[in-house]
Amino acid sequence: MSKSLVNTHDLVESDFRKIQQLLYQKYGTEYTLDYIRKVCKDKRNNIDIKTMATKYSKLMNEMKSKIDKLSK
Repeated sequence: MSKSLVNTHDLVESDFRKIQQLLYQKYGTEYTLDYIRKVCKDKRNNIDIKTMATKYSKLMNEMKSKIDKLSK
């Protein structure tokens, strides 16, 4: 069973890179991967990054859920 809560602590390096690209496209600001990682692990605070990471995690969980349904 998939998790109902969105957890940005489970993101991996490729997820951070994708979030970095999405943030640059949306806000035009470049954030380092290290800073994005720290925000996602709750060691720093940035609303834009946290919102983007939460949306990204939610979409990834939905996609995995749909793939699981298709494979059954």
